[in-house]
Amino acid sequence: MVSVFHLLRVVVLLLIMAGSYQFACAQNVDLENAMQNFRKKIASSKKFKITGGVNASSTFASSTVGAGRDPFMYSINGNATLSWMTVSIPLNINLTNAGFSYNYQYPKPPSRLSFHPKYKWVQAHIGDFSMNFSPYTMSGFQMGGAGVDLQPKGGYKFSAFYARFQKAVAYTPGNGNTLATYKRMGAGIKVSRDKQKMQSSLSVISIKDIQNSLIIKPDSLQIYPKANLAFSVAHKQKITKQLQIDAEFGISYLTNDVRAKKDSVQPKFKEILGFVTPVNASTNIYKAFKSNLTYSLGSSNVGIGYERIDPGYQTLGAYYFTNDLENITINFAQQLFKNKLNLNFNIGQQHDDLKKEKTGKSSRLVTALNASINASKKFTSSLSYSNFQSFTNVKPQFTIINQLTPYSNLDTLDYHQLSQTANANFNFILRADKDKTKMLNINLSFQDTYDEQGGIVSKGNSSQLYNLASSYSSVKQATGFNFSAGLNATYNTIGINNIITAGPTLLCGKLLLHKQLRTSFAVAYNTSVQHKTKEQEVFSSRFTAGYTLYKKHQLNLSGVYMKSKSKGRPGSDFSVTVSYAYSF
Repeated sequence: MVSVFHLLRVVVLLLIMAGSYQFACAQNVDLENAMQNFRKKIASSKKFKITGGVNASSTFASSTVGAGRDPFMYSINGNATLSWMTVSIPLNINLTNAGFSYNYQYPKPPSRLSFHPKYKWVQAHIGDFSMNFSPYTMSGFQMGGAGVDLQPKGGYKFSAFYARFQKAVAYTPGNGNTLATYKRMGAGIKVSRDKQKMQSSLSVISIKDIQNSLIIKPDSLQIYPKANLAFSVAHKQKITKQLQIDAEFGISYLTNDVRAKKDSVQPKFKEILGFVTPVNASTNIYKAFKSNLTYSLGSSNVGIGYERIDPGYQTLGAYYFTNDLENITINFAQQLFKNKLNLNFNIGQQHDDLKKEKTGKSSRLVTALNASINASKKFTSSLSYSNFQSFTNVKPQFTIINQLTPYSNLDTLDYHQLSQTANANFNFILRADKDKTKMLNINLSFQDTYDEQGGIVSKGNSSQLYNLASSYSSVKQATGFNFSAGLNATYNTIGINNIITAGPTLLCGKLLLHKQLRTSFAVAYNTSVQHKTKEQEVFSSRFTAGYTLYKKHQLNLSGVYMKSKSKGRPGSDFSVTVSYAYSF
């Protein structure tokens, strides 16, 4: 019987041989030299190394404000990386209250476990992980299974996975709190190449629900076993030094019920597609496309972009899709006065109802202007302005049928929503040397929104918001003492209501015990006044302390107290959090 040690030697040797593979059509491998090099690495390398850390925290809370708050919460987070020679295996563990409790009607997510071993240009993903292929195929979906990323020399990158996208949840008639789901499995692959003037990629995913994963079918809830096949092709090309173009095309074949009958007259492409994924009368085809053209000349940049996504576009490899839109954008950027002034201008128009099937059509026009000023090392500022206009045209059939003339109710069917936002930020460095640093920051913002229908502005839906935020901070390097004070004031009008909210904040901190103990204390107060009547008062204080022991141990203590007085529901909230972190 082959010993474990000999088997390990063979595996490591194969990995070393794989790492030297350079995509040659034919290559001679000197096994004797490879084994000698392997023995040298064994002799020169140290034992297995384990690095990582553990963090444990618990929170005790008492509140008369937040109903249903858990008086005791805890969490334990751990990460470790096992490394030997050029092989590394990372491990992450997360345990919380939710990891040890389960309620039938309101299930909580269990703790997650994942491994990400890496050897040279090969990295594997085992357990719970996510991968990003394309916004039109798979993006950030959490799954459980196995995946791999290969990035050898030459600019190529290969990614693949096979995983479970969702567990089977049994259907229980009469229980509306737990949503039944089929077990969903999927696989995918992505191939990309990155060169100096060109980047291109191709990704494919295939996901399917397992029909027999549920004994009782939840057809009455319109939950059917689905299948999805999605492709994405992306390319970016630098045509000249100044001109660059990039584009991406995605297509998704989504079968809403794999048990449905096939079309009576099956199209040719569906017959071919049927060899890869279930295709029938419930199969829908969605397409998406976006492109950008950018031209650079000196310190100027001009770009134009176009995006179109079919109504209903979705795949089973992402949580959310924005669809049914056509978007055109133009952007311009300019640097002036030796990069002391940077200007950015953007304008875009978007509309929906691409298939003319909705009862209403909406369009948007967005303009934005941003300017940043670097006058000197002690003064910087930024200015921004944006204007958003939304237009909705309602198409009710009865209104069209019953109108006396073609011009009746013409304006009342049009609905405009307009908003504009402006912001100005000023930052002053009053002093900056080895002994002390002093800074002053002032921020002003304004927002205005209103609705218009039939040429009449609706006062009830209009609002204006003015905000002033200022802060002063001072840090003394020698003693480790820092102090900051701020003032925040907001004036908000909603319809005929006027609300003023204002209050100061104070914070001070100090480094103690040879700068190993960090302490800070902060207090804040704000009050709200409506129509000259005080509506609410809120006082809050926070204390934090953190101590470092032997550079590897971190002890932290924090406490928060908040008391509010209001006409509706006065109360108080108090919580204390204790945490310990160890790194090795």
